[in-house]
Amino acid sequence: MTDASLAATLLVGFLLGLRHALDADHVAAVAAIVSGRDGVRRSVLTGVFWGLGHALTIGGVGLVLLALRATVPPRLALFFEFAVAVVLMILGGVALAGVLRGRVHAHRHEHDGVPHAHLHFHAAPHGDDAAHRHPHPLRAMVRPFLVGTLHGLAGSGALVLLVLATVPTLLLGCLYLGIFGAGSIAGMALMSLALAAPLVLAQRRVLWLYRALRGAAGLGSLGLGLLLAWRIGRAGLFH
Repeated sequence: MTDASLAATLLVGFLLGLRHALDADHVAAVAAIVSGRDGVRRSVLTGVFWGLGHALTIGGVGLVLLALRATVPPRLALFFEFAVAVVLMILGGVALAGVLRGRVHAHRHEHDGVPHAHLHFHAAPHGDDAAHRHPHPLRAMVRPFLVGTLHGLAGSGALVLLVLATVPTLLLGCLYLGIFGAGSIAGMALMSLALAAPLVLAQRRVLWLYRALRGAAGLGSLGLGLLLAWRIGRAGLFH
């Protein structure tokens, strides 16, 4: 493999990682999680940790499979994909539950002797809202990291098949997996930013729209999870 073809292969790996972030199940999962986050920064971190979990799993499993020149057994691959479908349903249900628990209330106070009332949206009753507790950003990133890890398990088989057909050596395969993982992390961060921006604006300015967007994210995740589970079941997982 020439230097030019190697560079082209690695560039394709990075671009495929970016593209991989836009898969429907990835978008649905991250949208459902991001819809419950406060602020763009935490939403972008959600995407980064999702992509990190995904990349570590892809890299670890892919390295073993490349070293053995093996692939994931089809039935095991179906099982991982079914687990992703179940997680999508759970994330969608959690997002919808957050919308149903949400409420709008007014904070009344005075400025220069003039009373004011500001409306605020909370995803849970005032006493339980995360905004009124001490934030734990690293703990909040555990869920997207674990979900990304599971998605990595579900997608590692197809990726390794692609790598086996593209690169001639184990070293190049490892490099390709690393570049692909970097692309998926970058793609997830950008996608989370794109998803979070309208949610944050709506939460601050148009409360009903924020609830509608969060509900749409929950319904999308739940619906896609049900569809994937049905398709995987028909593909023979339970036969």
